[in-house]
Amino acid sequence: MQIVNSEDAPLKDRKVPSPFLLGLLGFYMLIAFLTTVIEDELPWAIGDQDISRNDSSSFSEESARRYLTEILGDQPRVAGTQYHYNKTLDLKVIFDGIASNSTLPVHTEWQLVNGAFWIDFSSPMVNVYQNLSNVIALLEGDSGFNSDGTTGTSILVNCHHDSVPFSIGASDDGLFCGVMAETLEKLSRRSTKLKHNVIFLANGAEENALQGSHGFLKHPWSRGVIAVVNLEAAGMNGRPSVFQVTDPRVLEAYRKTHTRPIAQGLAEFLFSSGIIPSDTDFRIWRDFGHIYGIDIAFMKQGNVYHTRNDRPELIKFGVIQNAGNMLLNFVRYIADDIRLADKQPQSTAIYFDYLGLFLVTYDNLAALLVDLIVGLLGLSTIIYFVWLIGFRWSTVWELLWSVLGRLLSMVGGIAGVAIFMGIMLVGSPQMRYLSSHWLVAPFYWIPYLVISVGVSHGFDFWRTKTNGLNPSIRTSQAMSATRLLMSSTLLILCCIPSVTNVRYLFTTPLLWMSASSVVTMSVIRQWSLKAWQHLLLETLISLPSVMFAFSIAARLNCFLIPIMGRSGLDYPDLPVAGINIALAVYFASTISGIELLFSRRWLWIVLNGVLVVCIILMFIPFSPYSDVNVTQRHYWFHTQITSYKANLAPIQSISGVQIVKVDAHNVQTALSAIRNSPLYVQDDDPIEIASQLNESATQYNETASQLKETASEHNVTLRIRESDLNILNDDCENLLHCNMPSYRPGFDRFIKGSLFVKMSPPTRFDHSLHLVRRSCASVSCTLSFEMNGPAHNTITIWLRQNITLMSWSLRTPIRKTTLVEDRPVYTIIHSTATYSDTFKPLEFTLSLTVPESLQSGELVDISHHAHKIHHPEEFTEEYRQLLRVMPEYANVATFLSYRSNYIF
Repeated sequence: MQIVNSEDAPLKDRKVPSPFLLGLLGFYMLIAFLTTVIEDELPWAIGDQDISRNDSSSFSEESARRYLTEILGDQPRVAGTQYHYNKTLDLKVIFDGIASNSTLPVHTEWQLVNGAFWIDFSSPMVNVYQNLSNVIALLEGDSGFNSDGTTGTSILVNCHHDSVPFSIGASDDGLFCGVMAETLEKLSRRSTKLKHNVIFLANGAEENALQGSHGFLKHPWSRGVIAVVNLEAAGMNGRPSVFQVTDPRVLEAYRKTHTRPIAQGLAEFLFSSGIIPSDTDFRIWRDFGHIYGIDIAFMKQGNVYHTRNDRPELIKFGVIQNAGNMLLNFVRYIADDIRLADKQPQSTAIYFDYLGLFLVTYDNLAALLVDLIVGLLGLSTIIYFVWLIGFRWSTVWELLWSVLGRLLSMVGGIAGVAIFMGIMLVGSPQMRYLSSHWLVAPFYWIPYLVISVGVSHGFDFWRTKTNGLNPSIRTSQAMSATRLLMSSTLLILCCIPSVTNVRYLFTTPLLWMSASSVVTMSVIRQWSLKAWQHLLLETLISLPSVMFAFSIAARLNCFLIPIMGRSGLDYPDLPVAGINIALAVYFASTISGIELLFSRRWLWIVLNGVLVVCIILMFIPFSPYSDVNVTQRHYWFHTQITSYKANLAPIQSISGVQIVKVDAHNVQTALSAIRNSPLYVQDDDPIEIASQLNESATQYNETASQLKETASEHNVTLRIRESDLNILNDDCENLLHCNMPSYRPGFDRFIKGSLFVKMSPPTRFDHSLHLVRRSCASVSCTLSFEMNGPAHNTITIWLRQNITLMSWSLRTPIRKTTLVEDRPVYTIIHSTATYSDTFKPLEFTLSLTVPESLQSGELVDISHHAHKIHHPEEFTEEYRQLLRVMPEYANVATFLSYRSNYIF
């Protein structure tokens, strides 16, 4: 490789004119778009007319859509409601209809079950369920049934047919239930049995903190299950992704049977580490049933998840066909795989797909070997570069200077974007890219690239005066420095077992970068390329690693941005910015160095021009809810909170609506909507003063007349003063849940910053907590209770000082949820998950250790939170009026709640 002074370089070594940077930027934007197009490609939807009735190997989207329509109905299917019960009946009819027309034996059951379990969410709790229902179909295989009613070896396929309030749940999880029903129908038409039974479970209470799957474990059919395929959704459309694995053999079967696999171990890392605050039935299969397999979910278009826009008409054609092709072939394969009969302990694998074209998977030991080899390969390309230039200290020294230049350009880019981020936090709305994900490019990616290119050229200008290397050599040197950094990072990560399943994020691009660098350096050595030829070579040969980086970025943003939109954080832009800066660094590393092929003439004009455009976009107040399918999430508790003395005499009562801070803007949106509505009156409003004083308010006549006319037009009876509006902040931290209704402990993180609007209480419904018996002996006291209430209840047990909970009648471990004022709090979530005319009471007993000196006093504070979920027919007129003043993009999920605070 020839060393040429840049000032004396021949014409063919001149750099590429800097305006062509704009063309390169546009090219990479096109590649990013093409990457998503390739990944989202869907098959043509197959109709019933395209396949014969007895065809057991072809999936019909048309048939699956019919099942989906029957399963969904036209209302949310909230566990415990009458509509949920009606649609459970319909689902049983669907399974029975398939069984009656099947070629192979299909058995169906409607399971009703009671149970309880401790679940260690981020806010742990005891989960108690009564009268829970699951609809089950079993396609009989060669393994059949045992004499005691249990099954032989069986494959479990699970979806859930319940939904959250005010969402029909077309994607979560109706779509997969429809696909599952069509898969059952097709497999039931086979002429020969599969090796294993296949159990199709439509569980009825996943949204009740995973109760439905736990209930199935009590069914005798669960005992023969050897593998599970869990079907879920955190979004809509696109192709579903594997994101949790506990049996690599099942993953391998997925790889073999799916021509366009989607799977990323990164998602499992984010999920299992708690960075993504969610969970699926897969946890129950793994932790309670010791049943292993894979978890598959839709993840794109997450803005519709758990909102009114999770509707079947928004499911694109081909989505169901793709999911059905995957599930039918996959289930058929594993149900005939005799190896699965040998049940293995829980294990995982390293897995990732490339643009949905193929899946790579290997075990942990292989991962360590592969990562070490790739890391050493990367280092060997550095040696190759030094050998081409010439083994001498000056070559090594200049390479180390180049490493410093790479680091400075990265740090400079990050610092620049951080400055812009700080300014945007102060002067712009949060989450503007909620409707337009592309905005992360001008907000974070492009500013990072522009600033890092500027720093890189500034550093290169300084070093060129010293070393005199030509542009191609300096570019190869910079790319070698990047590989040195990535190789070193990968080898360090090999010493950290906890990141084993995400090291492929370094290994994959580094492998290609190392291999391609040998090609490019050899070509440059053999032929003295012009700068534009070198640029073209590097750009084209780096495309595989560039597209992999774009794939990771697109999937992560599709998942991350909607999650941040419902995180309740004050500044959700910060984690989004942090992730996207990291992604920009990741992408830039695949091409780091090619910027040095561009001339510095006009460079600063080009870079500043691009930066100015980004800055203009940064401060345009794009609405986060401009897309009609993107809503602002609201959780409202229309509640009355009453506190009682030990003699059950009420001492305090307050009623109103708690508007929980889920979205960064929803509390301010509600405040603005109320203050700008006819419902709102100032504390010194003229109408109110005139009414209260019963005298003429002459000086306010004109204003009063206008307000009366507005009120009459809107038929207003609700009046909200400024003093009725209260933001919940740190001043209530000494109160359990800020003395607000608690649906689940996980909701506690949303209390701070919530808005409480004083108004009349919700429609009354029966609820009570009675102390049936209290007895003390020696240093222990036993308290027995009976709770009556609606389908959903929460009980919080807050022990007084120096008192310990030793045991209770619930068949779960005793573990506290949290500590408040150094007093342990225990939380019980209770659900009657299937509707009935009367709900059976919950009876429970607490056994406490109590010093004799305290036994005659107050031992424990217990709060009963009674909730009615999705009962719009019981909304009061005042509450309806409050709902009507909210903007169209507000997605309000309502809980009618009564909280009763007792002392025992």
